[in-house]
Amino acid sequence: MIDLTKVATVFIGRRGEHHFRKIEFDVSSLLGDEYPGTALNAIYKRPDGIAYPVVTSYADGVLTWSPNSADTEIVGVGRLEIRVVQGEVVGKSVRILTIVEEALADGIVEPPEPPAQEWLNQVLSALAALDVDEINSLLNLIYNLLNSSYALLNTTHDLLVSAASQIGDTYNLLGETRNTLYQRTGILLNHWHPVETATAPDMASRRAAITFSNIVDGNNFVLGPVTYTFVTVLGSPADNNVQVLIQENLRNTVKKLAEAIRGVQDDANIAYGTGTDPHPSCTAYWTSQRFSVGDSTIAPGESLFLLEKAEDVTTALPMTTTAVASINAFTRAPHVRYVLSGNVSGAGGTNSTRGPLHTILPIGSVVIGGQGGTLSPTRYDCHLITLCRQSDTSEKELDLYISNDEQNFTRICRSTPIGADSSAEAQHVQIEMRQARVPVGYGLYIRMGSNGTSSTAYCDLKFTYHLYPADL
Repeated sequence: MIDLTKVATVFIGRRGEHHFRKIEFDVSSLLGDEYPGTALNAIYKRPDGIAYPVVTSYADGVLTWSPNSADTEIVGVGRLEIRVVQGEVVGKSVRILTIVEEALADGIVEPPEPPAQEWLNQVLSALAALDVDEINSLLNLIYNLLNSSYALLNTTHDLLVSAASQIGDTYNLLGETRNTLYQRTGILLNHWHPVETATAPDMASRRAAITFSNIVDGNNFVLGPVTYTFVTVLGSPADNNVQVLIQENLRNTVKKLAEAIRGVQDDANIAYGTGTDPHPSCTAYWTSQRFSVGDSTIAPGESLFLLEKAEDVTTALPMTTTAVASINAFTRAPHVRYVLSGNVSGAGGTNSTRGPLHTILPIGSVVIGGQGGTLSPTRYDCHLITLCRQSDTSEKELDLYISNDEQNFTRICRSTPIGADSSAEAQHVQIEMRQARVPVGYGLYIRMGSNGTSSTAYCDLKFTYHLYPADL
């Protein structure tokens, strides 16, 4: 049993082990008497820097983790962080150092060939010409020489075994180096000639938004032909109807609605009627940050970021709700509009600051094959920013952030200059980015600042990103 108040380092296995070990953590110091075990989750950061949630189980104050082959794939020191997430409350354990050790490769070492025997024949011939005493003396000498040879052979055997082990280690190292070079070469090739590139936003498919302020039992949300009803007890919905169980807070209820629109299977919280799994016309993702639909800015709140699946559709896709909410109807968005509300008065914008975070790509929304496919999230990078227009010619800067929970944000790009005389609509400026890959399931966000003094100044932007295959 591992005490989170004392632990510093945990050995989780040797490379390639799969559910061989069960590691138990005493999480009573995290949960106390206030939070249930269902509020626990664990984030594992492998030695190669890839971070993701791991599958755990909880019972009687003990959180159990059984590392799989993906967790032990990379040898070295990683990190594990156990979190308590209950509504707006987020608690984190101390970061636990994890160790994955190397494992020897299977192999068979052939035994050395037996020594040559010809010299024994020569010795016996010589003995025949000697008398008994001389033969006895010579035999004793031979015996001693054989003992010395035996010891030497044992030493040689040990050296050969050690050399075989070193050769095996070298072979494994060469294999790992080859795989690393292959992967990095693949990453570079995909960056230069990507298998799929997309731009956010694009005018091929429309986008919309709805921000909820309150949801009670019996409220509904109608999206085209499908009606989503919020209930406290799930039943058996009719055709073109879906029931969504009201969660412990508004945020989680809106998240469940987004999952229901995408067709996520969750029998405990979502019940689908015929023709609703998933929604036939659009997908939806949750965000709590502000974002834009064309020129309209959506205020921060518990929002659905709605994306139409089909391209070049002109028929209306109506949205209504009986819950307390504000709706921005489906429209073709030619750009993301960022309003520089961090600007304040003062000569040359001396006291201007970065504005608030603004969602560009919601969590988990970057998927292989587009929103009409299987919705399998993948890695990506932000390759290009296009400045479509700006309200003034003040000097502007942009920061890029990523997050997988919209509570912890990691800045991956700082102070990219965005400034040019692009007040004319036909004048576009492209800014090439040098970005690392964004992990699977992470959203992309921006903040901007300028040396201007207008809190209503804005930039209209497009973001082009590369998608990476699963094995890269």
